[in-house]
Amino acid sequence: MLNISQIQKILSPILAPISKGYGAVMSRRAQKYSSGEYDRFRPECPCISVGNIGSGGSGKTPLADWLLKWAEREGLRTVLLTRGYGAKPAQLPYLVTPLSQANEAGDEPLMLAGGNTRAKVVVDPVRKRSGAWATQQFQPGLMLLDDGFQHMAVERDLDFVLLTPDDFTDGWDKVIPRGTWRESVQALQRADVFFVKSGPDAFRLMRVLVEQKLAQFGRPVFQFELKAMGLKFLGSGERCGFGSDKYLLFAGIGKPDILLDDASRYMGRAPEEFIIFKDHHAYTAQDVEKIRRMAAAEGAKKIICTPKDAVKLTKLSCEDFYVIDLVVEFREAIFFDQNEEAPFDKWWSKQRLIDAFKR
Repeated sequence: MLNISQIQKILSPILAPISKGYGAVMSRRAQKYSSGEYDRFRPECPCISVGNIGSGGSGKTPLADWLLKWAEREGLRTVLLTRGYGAKPAQLPYLVTPLSQANEAGDEPLMLAGGNTRAKVVVDPVRKRSGAWATQQFQPGLMLLDDGFQHMAVERDLDFVLLTPDDFTDGWDKVIPRGTWRESVQALQRADVFFVKSGPDAFRLMRVLVEQKLAQFGRPVFQFELKAMGLKFLGSGERCGFGSDKYLLFAGIGKPDILLDDASRYMGRAPEEFIIFKDHHAYTAQDVEKIRRMAAAEGAKKIICTPKDAVKLTKLSCEDFYVIDLVVEFREAIFFDQNEEAPFDKWWSKQRLIDAFKR
């Protein structure tokens, strides 16, 4: 059976005009916001958008998590505004806490709230509304827009735009429905900083291509990866090494093929079975029963998932499941000016944030 990318490639001559039209509509929309024709909310504090040009798998949530932890170390009271994909809160805006229900908060907001208890994570598809509400309620020193590159109703001081290696090759400037990009390449002119989710070695191999594609924008480019530190139990949070046991892997994420490659490398072997659920899947007791049954049939001693899946399993008696313990690591960078290149965590500072706010 053909996958979506193969179908898009076959139908490219038909889809290209539609994609061009969609890109033109999005470009016109951006111009209306830029000119002031559309109303926008201006936060009273510095505001950073963490978004992408394509869809899924670029590492927005881990980078937002890193920024929340950085802000806490810097003593900044932070609010993160998110649409909360798939969330069904009882009221809007909705303040997410570690005790929120996954179906109300959404998986990614719940994960961010659970890992950053001093930050305020607010779900609302209308971020002008949630931004004004959060400003009044919490008087933040920093506001983050999750998946905010195309959400221009909230003004921002910095646009952090994430890209994947595929975006530089087959996916470059292929707008929906021909590809996964939400806007055409001209939209990247709005970016202030680029990030590429990739291992450092792979990034060095594609460096020339990245430079060719992004030099016209003159913005710094930072590589980052999600480095696996081991496994931990869902129930206790106790950490352990990967080991070499047979295992079953399951996930409901945007690009499961990347997870499969990574898990196989971490564990030193492929999973006995890899169960793929749709992105943002709401797990049920029947799903857990299926997972356990397949693990037993395959002789898998460990059942492994991602942090995004884990937050939706806490009330389904999955304490013996394992989650991959991931941390964000920055290594490589490309600067198109005379500044000395440095990884993002060495380059980024509170002063850079303040300077952007004062512009």
